[in-house]
Amino acid sequence: MSLVLHDVGLRAGAHGPWLCRGLNANIEAGQRWVLLGPNGSGKSTLLATMAGLVAPAQGRITLHERALDSWPLEALARERAWCPPHWSDPFPATVAETVRLAHQHADLAALHVLLESFDIATFARADVRTLSAGERQRVALASAWWQGAALLMLDEPTSHLDLAHQELLLRRLAEHEGSVITSLHDLNLAWRVATHAVLFDGHGGVRAGSRQDVMVPDLLAHAFGVPVAWVDVCGQRRLWVGAMEQGA
Repeated sequence: MSLVLHDVGLRAGAHGPWLCRGLNANIEAGQRWVLLGPNGSGKSTLLATMAGLVAPAQGRITLHERALDSWPLEALARERAWCPPHWSDPFPATVAETVRLAHQHADLAALHVLLESFDIATFARADVRTLSAGERQRVALASAWWQGAALLMLDEPTSHLDLAHQELLLRRLAEHEGSVITSLHDLNLAWRVATHAVLFDGHGGVRAGSRQDVMVPDLLAHAFGVPVAWVDVCGQRRLWVGAMEQGA
């Protein structure tokens, strides 16, 4: 799997300000990329662009050395699964039916195993419209896995998850044999997931590379506007985030 960004530029809307320009990245099989940055900086826009849902304002993206915008939608769906941060459920459907829509194979035993792995098997027959936000998020994640694509693209996948289900998701990501691109707000979760990172600074600047080169306290502090430092907690290294200075 090779998804390559060639001098990509993104804008906020068709004629809005630049979110980033000149972004280059090469996402290879087995890598875990996290997208970081303040609200509105471009993380979701970049994910949607890499998923082929919108075109970049500048530059180009290739998948397997083929222009992303030349891929038929059905073929693209076999290559990547995109999990949005919000869902619309206008009609009644069970949890199992909703997940099955992601791929039309009929291995019900495998489906049950998948539902169990996301802790949603006990309410497989429940109407998705009755679920809590965290339960519905796990249904969306299970749907992305059921699609069977090598590349998972997850937009804020932990936003509604409690601590135990965040850990469950991290375990599933570690087990995934393909590649992952995900936006996250929790810096320590991001560090645990990532092999690589893209950091938006919220002012049109962007940096991409290995997590060691990108997730640097000074760069993170500049992007988010709060103090960031490495600390040792119970024998483990953690990113500490301080309070915003008065008047900042």
